[in-house]
Amino acid sequence: MTRIFLIGDSTMSTYPEARYPRMGWGQVLQDYIPGAEIRNHAVPGRSTKSFYEQGHFEEVEELLQEGDFLFIQFGHNDSKKDDPIRFTNPWSDYQDNLKMYIDAALSKQARPILLTPVARRYFDESGNLIDAHGDYPKSMRKLAADLDIPLVDVTHLSEAWLRKQQPEATKQFFMWLSPGEYDYYPEGSEDNTHFTEKGSHEIAKITANALVEKGIIPPRWMTV
Repeated sequence: MTRIFLIGDSTMSTYPEARYPRMGWGQVLQDYIPGAEIRNHAVPGRSTKSFYEQGHFEEVEELLQEGDFLFIQFGHNDSKKDDPIRFTNPWSDYQDNLKMYIDAALSKQARPILLTPVARRYFDESGNLIDAHGDYPKSMRKLAADLDIPLVDVTHLSEAWLRKQQPEATKQFFMWLSPGEYDYYPEGSEDNTHFTEKGSHEIAKITANALVEKGIIPPRWMTV
């Protein structure tokens, strides 16, 4: 069975049961691609820079083999200008770091796939979705085109999904919780970045469908 390795941040990562209902979309991707083996190595709070410098890629690089996929999704934390541990410039070291992951995969005859970051739930007073990622998605798209690397534009897909709904209705997909609703979150939560179980499934489904539509994975992988 083909293996798909995931590297990314908190929007993709797997959480312990105690953190429920918070779940990353990579945590449930196996439900939508049962014909492959999903290996989720995403780590909350990491950027292209800190994921590598803190050693999180070492295990993945050792495990990668010919025929594996490496899904690469970063951007949320690369934009943190006040944090030198994580910040990268979208047109320089962000691209350099992405290329480093791409080259590592190619050196193992694995297949790198770039995924732009998931949209945040940011709406203005008129209910219009606000761009939350600046140049990072654009930079990743250009790199993918320049290097001829497959890309799934999760930013665009998730923005389109959010725009189809009323802003208030989208809270169910993100970590908007009432005080006392869950023991781990006694004061509740108003989080427009991280997903509930329902939200994680929506993004995983959108991503899996796009992977098939773009010919990156075969349709048969989506059925048991």
